[in-house]
Amino acid sequence: MISANRRPFLALLLSLAGCLIFAASASAAPWTQPGFLYRYFVWGAQFPFTSRSDDYKRYGYHPIDKGPDAYHFAPGNRNAVPDTVEYKEGDAVERVALFELLRSTGTHAFIVIRDNKVLYEDYFNGYARDSLCTAWSVSKSVTSALVGIAIAERYIKSLDDPITNYLPELKDQGFDPITIRNLLTMGSGIQYRIGFFPWDEFVLAGYYPDLRQLLLSDLKIMEPPGQSFHYNNFNVELLGLILERTTHRPPSQYLQEKIWEPIGMEYPATWSIDSEQDGFELTPILLNARAIDLAKFGRLYLNNGKWNGKQIVPDNWVAESTVRDPNDHRPWETFSRWQDNGGYYKYLWWGVSQGKGDYSYMGIGTYGQFIFVSPKTKVVIVRTADKDGIDPPYWREVFQHIADHVDENYRR
Repeated sequence: MISANRRPFLALLLSLAGCLIFAASASAAPWTQPGFLYRYFVWGAQFPFTSRSDDYKRYGYHPIDKGPDAYHFAPGNRNAVPDTVEYKEGDAVERVALFELLRSTGTHAFIVIRDNKVLYEDYFNGYARDSLCTAWSVSKSVTSALVGIAIAERYIKSLDDPITNYLPELKDQGFDPITIRNLLTMGSGIQYRIGFFPWDEFVLAGYYPDLRQLLLSDLKIMEPPGQSFHYNNFNVELLGLILERTTHRPPSQYLQEKIWEPIGMEYPATWSIDSEQDGFELTPILLNARAIDLAKFGRLYLNNGKWNGKQIVPDNWVAESTVRDPNDHRPWETFSRWQDNGGYYKYLWWGVSQGKGDYSYMGIGTYGQFIFVSPKTKVVIVRTADKDGIDPPYWREVFQHIADHVDENYRR
């Protein structure tokens, strides 16, 4: 039964669908591709009424096997985590009970790690330890780790290599000046509109059923590389394509071999693909895993890429990926509020400097997923959800408040 208030919305969608399918016969624009239009209208119509945590169910996927010997964190002191947290909203300081903040903001999982111990692990709103989480753009930070490993293994020669060295189909089309570093720092200059019309690249990057074709035939240059910060999922899809070509395996398999199995992930994971026919993984957004295993990835970075004495991700890559670049003075065309609050972006991680030698960094997903790492306090925090609840900069303050409190407790 369709409720009365939904009928006009669905009627509008059906009318628009008819117009666009008619347009497909007269235009070769990517957004007129019938398979894409089906997803745009059918999946899009479900968007207001479904959880973002279930979006992975619409796609096919490649599996990622768990490690043969699962690593388990030791239990820690729950009392080290404060019962009340605070963050600044405008000029006012908000103080709220941690449990109530987590419950009321749509949180699914919340985990606090110090060193090798779980200080806090709880699940909310019907979710449990074994519930699968779509990491959304936290997937970018995992992709970054794979790029660092691929450079160490000489699959990729240099960050400053032009991407056309690996994607020759893009030669002589304006892409030659773009480097792998430009992709990692959201400075490629490739056109990317963050909107919800079918012709907006934000939608195409998530719904298009043949991303290889789109990436190699239909991208447009907006400005010279390195000119500004402009968030762009195409950048990370291009990195995924480069990883696939250079390592001769999909990123999911490379992740399984180089990280997932070696550090003893407790659960298997999946990486969603654009379609069964194309089989290309959506490296910017659709790694699907459990929160406790995301915490292990955070611990891997906290320990400079080392896991129980073995170097998994090169230590220089971890440092280079997460520390502010003092020479990066680009204006931010998107998400400028993060920069305005002292933040920076480096190799698919969001960072904040807090004084000389003190900084924290995060993988951030668009619907409230976070891996927060604080090197100074040795704290990792993971939150999964299907909505922000409060703005990401406020969550960063909450995480930092918890990390500082834990550190003070340990010092005492």
